[in-house]
Amino acid sequence: MAARPGPPGFFRSLPLPSRREAAVIAAVLLVTGLLVAGAAWHASNRTIPTYEPPVRAGAPPSTTTPTTTPTTTPTTTPTTQPPVDRAPVLAVYGDWYVSGTDEGGSGAAGWPAIVSQRLGAAGPSVHAVPDAGYVTASAVTGDTIVSLVEDAPEPAADVTIVFGGRNDYAAAPAEIAAAATRTFAAIRAAAPQTRLLVIGPVWPEEVVPPELPPVRDVIRQAAAASGAAFVDPLAERWLVDSPGAISTDDISPTDEGHLRLTDRIEPLVRRLLADRAPR
Repeated sequence: MAARPGPPGFFRSLPLPSRREAAVIAAVLLVTGLLVAGAAWHASNRTIPTYEPPVRAGAPPSTTTPTTTPTTTPTTTPTTQPPVDRAPVLAVYGDWYVSGTDEGGSGAAGWPAIVSQRLGAAGPSVHAVPDAGYVTASAVTGDTIVSLVEDAPEPAADVTIVFGGRNDYAAAPAEIAAAATRTFAAIRAAAPQTRLLVIGPVWPEEVVPPELPPVRDVIRQAAAASGAAFVDPLAERWLVDSPGAISTDDISPTDEGHLRLTDRIEPLVRRLLADRAPR
């Protein structure tokens, strides 16, 4: 026998909503869903604030270093400017073959001035007196080549020329060697950058007195020891067979003689200037 149906359930007993009520209910549910979805999105994307506790008095400062984004600074390669072109500086020391005399070679007619003009050099700075030697004192001023160098240094000289030795024919070779060494050392101390040119004694005749070669030899040795360039006028026969180069006193170069000395000395100085260090 079939079972009798029971009483209707609670929900089955509720009346069904009308169409308008159903629409309202649907709208409420839709709005509620949108609010819930928006809240969920906001919760998942918000930034959680950090809390920095206050620093207590006497507490050490925080060691947390803020993170920074490194910036790249463009680097530039420094350019080296070429040295400024300038007139070379010449300094000259010696006897009357440098200073000139009333017989010739004074001032602008002397080989130091003509060499400087040809090379476009400043000066030159000339320190010379008649009769001076490395050891022998001048009868005019009492100077030697050593005292001229020590009393009148030329620290800016690009080339320094020492020309002499003829007046030391009566001095002992050891004395000449010591005086020449002292002379070149003083020049090096005053002007470390200078190119040093040492010119030995001149004898304008074929037969050279026997006293002069030993003088030349010790000067050459002292020059070599100091790293100087040395020129030997005795071996190269400077002013020999040069009519008009020597005055009637048989010892003093004339203006013509100074021109001939210029032709000998200017190429030597030019070569030394060619490899001078820029400043």
